[in-house]
Amino acid sequence: MKKLFILLFVCSIFFTINAQNLSVPHYGIKLGYNHSSFNFTQYNYLFFGLEKPTQGYTKPSQIANSGIKTGLFVDVKISKRWYISPTVSFSQFGAETRLNQQWDNTYTADTIRTYGFKRETFKMDYITLDPLFEFRPNDKITLIIGPSVSYLISNNLVRYVEEEGLEKTADSFNGEIPGVSDIDAGINIGTSFFITEHLDIDLNTYIGMLGFENVDEGYQRALKAFSISCGYTFN
Repeated sequence: MKKLFILLFVCSIFFTINAQNLSVPHYGIKLGYNHSSFNFTQYNYLFFGLEKPTQGYTKPSQIANSGIKTGLFVDVKISKRWYISPTVSFSQFGAETRLNQQWDNTYTADTIRTYGFKRETFKMDYITLDPLFEFRPNDKITLIIGPSVSYLISNNLVRYVEEEGLEKTADSFNGEIPGVSDIDAGINIGTSFFITEHLDIDLNTYIGMLGFENVDEGYQRALKAFSISCGYTFN
């Protein structure tokens, strides 16, 4: 799967270089934010039910993270209605997950069950390459689709575990995410509205198609995000 997305990206760039013979490219900047969280793929059937829930693992609750998304793009016309717009961005992703937990503590012949929770706060920074294909039925609206490949440049995980109202320091953690993948890849689907000839507003949904981690903790995580950004195209 990872090789497929990288191949799609390389082909898109090659197509863009050739397409520059058809029109003069225009350059621009984008600034916006990501509203990101995780897909727990065995619960939402993102992969058509191929991933099944692991017995005994409850789906964590989560709070989405807001981060900035800013970058540069090249806009190239390849036909009357079709454009390709490769974009390089700095993108922040993350989420906060919470999972209720219980522990069976055995003392002599008795077992005492205690309760608490685990809260994990994920923060990740990526350099993202998006060769976006755009269909423009008129001069006001654009429909967008394309692959995305991201490289992880920094990450952090803060894990807080509480048992019966007290922090369980032995299980707490603050550092790099164990087993996190350096590469993420997925699909962008969105739309753009032109306010003027040079200024537009983008609404985009990103669906990650690769596993977020290389370790198996009972959950299959993939990134997802909704982004809003403002773009300005120079002459």
